[in-house]
Amino acid sequence: MPDQLLITVETSLRLPGLGTLAGAGRHDAALRRFPLHANLEVELRLPHGPLKVPATVEELQRPADTPDADAPADYVLLLDSDAVGELPVGTEIWLPAEWADIYNLS
Repeated sequence: MPDQLLITVETSLRLPGLGTLAGAGRHDAALRRFPLHANLEVELRLPHGPLKVPATVEELQRPADTPDADAPADYVLLLDSDAVGELPVGTEIWLPAEWADIYNLS
């Protein structure tokens, strides 16, 4: 099985001491295949080359953004690496094939 594109970054936010949140807004269907807090190793495809980092799938609710209280939460990746700061919009985050196999994603 080949590597799989998880998200193309629309927003990112550096959380000192925690890592970097990377989100794709409502285009997060690929992340919804995982249980919350799933541990992954992902590959960031950056202009200066790829970087593999540990990550977890998290849920982000922003009630101020949506007046509808029943709006679903966004799924985001929390990248656990000091080597990652805020990411440029358009950065692709890929799931290596071996991790897709672990989670039985075909």
